[in-house]
Amino acid sequence: MAQTLPDFSTIKVSSLSDQQIESLMKQAKAMGYSESDILTLAQSQGVNAQDLALLNERFGRVKSMRASQAKANPVGDVRMRQPYVDSLQMVDKGATSIYGLDIFRRGSFLTFQTSLNQPTPKDYVLGPGDELFIDIYGASESYYQTQVTPEGTIILENLGVIALNGLSVEQAERKIRQRVATVYEGMKGERPNTFLSLSLGQVRSVGVNVIGQVQIPGTYNLSALNTVFNALYAAGGITENGSLRQVKHFRKGKLISSIDIYDYLQRGYAEGDNRLESGDVILVPPYTNRVTLTGAVKVSGKFELLESETLADLLNYAGGFTENALNGTIKLKRISDDQKRVADILSDQYEVFTIKNGDEYTVQTVLNRYTNRVVIQGAVFRPGNYAITDNLGLADLIKKSDGLRPDAFLDRAIIRRAKEDLTFETISVNLRDVLENRQTVLLQREDVVTVFSKNELKEEHFIEVLGEVNKPGVLGFADNTSLKDALLMAGGLSNAAFGGSIEVSRRLYSDDSDRFGISKTFAFAVDQSGLATEAESFILSPYDQVYVRRNPNYKKQQLVTIEGQVRSPGQYAIRTQGERISDLLNRAGGINAFAFVEGATLIRKTEFYEEPTDIEQQIDQLIKLEAKFQKTPDLLTEAEQSLLKSINEDIAELEKRRESNQNLSSFAKRERLKEVIERNALTDNIQLKQAEAIGIDLQSIINEPGSVSDLLLEDGDVLIIPKKSETVRLRGKLLYPTTTRFVKGKSLKYYINSAGGFDFRAKKKGTYVVYANGEVARTRSFLFMKFYPKPAPGAEIIVPTKPLAVPVRVQDVLAITSSLATLALVINQISN
Repeated sequence: MAQTLPDFSTIKVSSLSDQQIESLMKQAKAMGYSESDILTLAQSQGVNAQDLALLNERFGRVKSMRASQAKANPVGDVRMRQPYVDSLQMVDKGATSIYGLDIFRRGSFLTFQTSLNQPTPKDYVLGPGDELFIDIYGASESYYQTQVTPEGTIILENLGVIALNGLSVEQAERKIRQRVATVYEGMKGERPNTFLSLSLGQVRSVGVNVIGQVQIPGTYNLSALNTVFNALYAAGGITENGSLRQVKHFRKGKLISSIDIYDYLQRGYAEGDNRLESGDVILVPPYTNRVTLTGAVKVSGKFELLESETLADLLNYAGGFTENALNGTIKLKRISDDQKRVADILSDQYEVFTIKNGDEYTVQTVLNRYTNRVVIQGAVFRPGNYAITDNLGLADLIKKSDGLRPDAFLDRAIIRRAKEDLTFETISVNLRDVLENRQTVLLQREDVVTVFSKNELKEEHFIEVLGEVNKPGVLGFADNTSLKDALLMAGGLSNAAFGGSIEVSRRLYSDDSDRFGISKTFAFAVDQSGLATEAESFILSPYDQVYVRRNPNYKKQQLVTIEGQVRSPGQYAIRTQGERISDLLNRAGGINAFAFVEGATLIRKTEFYEEPTDIEQQIDQLIKLEAKFQKTPDLLTEAEQSLLKSINEDIAELEKRRESNQNLSSFAKRERLKEVIERNALTDNIQLKQAEAIGIDLQSIINEPGSVSDLLLEDGDVLIIPKKSETVRLRGKLLYPTTTRFVKGKSLKYYINSAGGFDFRAKKKGTYVVYANGEVARTRSFLFMKFYPKPAPGAEIIVPTKPLAVPVRVQDVLAITSSLATLALVINQISN
């Protein structure tokens, strides 16, 4: 919308002609926007409230001119009421913890701007300035558009003056019908054939004073359809010191209503929210009694209560307790005799307990502990939590869990028992004796019983198939598995395997004759038809490793890619092992006129691995420890939950330290590689962790093919020749890191100054430049002089951070001084 309509901040509204206003309205209407949308746009462009009101008035004047030009057949949108523009559109306050305070503020989900184009209320009282539309239809038809004069009358053609001031719309309609019936006979009698309809057009404005604890106190011109709530919204809402329980509405010096906004929040309706009249005063006094309620309630925060209300009323305003609340007692903090005191309020006191200003109430949650639980896990059919009863034995618990699985280890089970200090002790029992009633083991609350599986107590048997198979990896072992079975489970042989060989490596055990051997191997040939008969029937043993060797004569096509400013970009197959970058350029037709030769980059697949730091190793170890507890979170005891909480806190702290220790150079390198890959849509075959950018001297390669700069091509290489660049990027410890235009002949200091200069924590002598082809030049120092590298088009200037200085403590200075004095004394004694 802002791209097609004018910029109102550059237009003087009072200088616009009616034709220009009408043209603007037509343009907006053709785009599907209303006059209120134009006002919103103008406000967002910085137009003040006075000019907005003037623009709205001009809209109304132009529409009135349309109506007068077509009075016999009024335009449909003439009867639409226009909004009153005031400071209500200028206030936007954030949310607050005080219950209900943000209800009248801009930015909340509720708006109290009146919908002016609602049906005319029958009880609306007419006054000077109201616009009326009178339609006569039936056997006779006529139309009147008039306005109530300051004297409270209207004048109708051929009917004279009719006094309507102080009458409701319904009463005014009856009075006008009586007067019009003197001219239209069809309105009289029991069966009239002519009818009259009265509707309200543009509503008069009323001046209302909003004072007290509101965001913008003052006088507001509002529609007479507005109520007290609309006025509070226009004033920006109530401040944090204002009362929501006793908003007062005065008219002609008398209090006509005291509004409790909590009634609206709780019931959706507030008594006393009356329509406004000119001269009304709305007063928001300061609050008198505010308390805080937190914890396990549905709505927590600060609440304002009346003197007669109790703790039960407070809980009602908060929506009651949550499902995990400890609702039998509420904690209280109260200021008494210049000191704070605490108290416990029992549930039978909620209805009578008196609230005091400044009280802080807390509803606690139930404890995250079980009073009657034991846990069984492992080789049982139904592991989990079970209720403990008097004299519950281990045999009874096993029966409750539907018994042991067939793989249960009967020689020993473990009971992990928490002591009073939340440390653990381990109790070993013989399950066979327990089940045969030769041993009785009684359980205690929070005991954790572990029944082991025989399969878990032995090393898992597997075989491994590697090399030229379609699905290499580890396979589960089963008796009588042949070599051919294993190859089939590994997806079969790849094309490169035919003509190669298979080698099976087997572990040696203590009873083998070769005590110096490491493993025993078996070799089999693979011809074009597959395995030989003896190889197919070869039975594998646990932990055998099968290696399928590649046919030494098998060669797979290797592809390289050239992208950017060349005549024929795309993928090319490497023809010989000695093919170089210059050969690839020739096959691609050479560079074009827009090529940025200095910015050419070669991206090559590699193991882009960085050794993990000590912090990262600590995090990995803690995560592994945390994973052991998270497998069964519902079965954790109190001590285990405490330990898990401590682990999570340690991980969070280490994560913060890791983030603060990020290396700017490593970050810049990854970001540059990522930018090159994404800009040239090379994400199919290249990943950041498996690639790096290699700086090349393409001009030297073009001038001297086969030179040292002319690298040999490798599979997956991507040569990128970008378009000429005319910018220089700056990042790091600068006042305003930015990207600026390259200016030939300008030094590095020029670009530093264009970014606002160095930040106070900048390591100036560590400044370096990364050129478009990936090469790096750093700042050099000689004596007290610094020699900065020269910028180039497409380069990136990086200013690293100066390390934090560790202050020297007084005791450190004294220790060093005393050490030097002692050393001087020893040297003096030796010299004498």
